[in-house]
Parts: sequence; structure tokens; C-alpha cells
Amino acid sequence: GLGKTTFAKAIYNDDRVKNHFGLKAWFCVSESYDAFRITKGILQEIGSFDLKVDDNLNQLQVKLKESLKGKKFLIVLDDVWNDNYNEWDDLRNVFVQGDIGSKIIVTTRKESVALIMGNEQISMDNLSTEASWSLFKRHAFENMDPMGHLELEEIGKQIAAKCKGLPLALK
Repeated sequence: GLGKTTFAKAIYNDDRVKNHFGLKAWFCVSESYDAFRITKGILQEIGSFDLKVDDNLNQLQVKLKESLKGKKFLIVLDDVWNDNYNEWDDLRNVFVQGDIGSKIIVTTRKESVALIMGNEQISMDNLSTEASWSLFKRHAFENMDPMGHLELEEIGKQIAAKCKGLPLALK
């Protein structure tokens, strides 16, 4: 609820990003790590999935490697939980053929996942009390003037405090 996926979506959908990368793919990994499902999903996202390809992980990974070869790509792996280095290292080898400047964004709530992914990390913290109230107020009073409902301000601030700075809860 801190906004990791929202932040990644904002980057992914930005016009400058769209123009910068030749290929883009978004895949939601979630709790169950499955290299076959991830590889197949990325192939489908970039439009390179051939239904004639056998359901064989190695063949799919070869196909993905060929599809990415020499191209500048952006891949988002959203909501990653698996922190098994060997499993990720096997998948990471598929991406080495990409052009210089290719990027992979991984969203996770687990610090151990961020550590095995390496490279640059962006940590997100809870919102301050002021920012929480501002976000809550914007959504709660969407179609009305908050100044006309001062009696609700104290209740609203209590609700915002209970959300503990989590943007998703505040919305």
C-alpha cells in the first residue's frame, strides 16, 4: 500500500519512457515464483509468443533471449516475493542479450528480494501526517468544498491517522 506499483506504472506509462525503449513488458509475479509462467508472460507482453512453441521452459527462454537480443527494453516485474538467488539468476541470464540501456524494474515489499536483485534501490516510506491528511481530504471531499464541512475535519484526521501513512488505505 505504499505506492510501489503505482510508482512503477507512472514510469512505465510515461511518454519519454515509451519513446526510449523499443520493447516494454509488465508482468505481475506475486507470491508463487514460476520461471515458466514469467517467461511465457513476458513473451506474450512483447508479442513474441508463438502457440506452436512447446511448453518447455528452456525453449521459451531461448525464444525470449532471441526476442530481446540487441533491443533496448524495459521490463517490470511487479510484486516479487521470491528471494531465492539461484532461481532469479537463471532467469536473469535471459536478459543479458539486450542492448545497453535496457532496464528491469522490480517491485517488492521484501528487502531480501531487493538485495538479490542488486543495483539501485528506491525505498518508499509511509506518508507524513500532513501528506496523509492532504491525500485523504482530496479523496473524501472530491466533489465538495472541505471548508463547508469543518465538523468533519477532526473525524477525517482521525481516520487518516488510522491509515498510518499508507496511500492505498488513505485513498
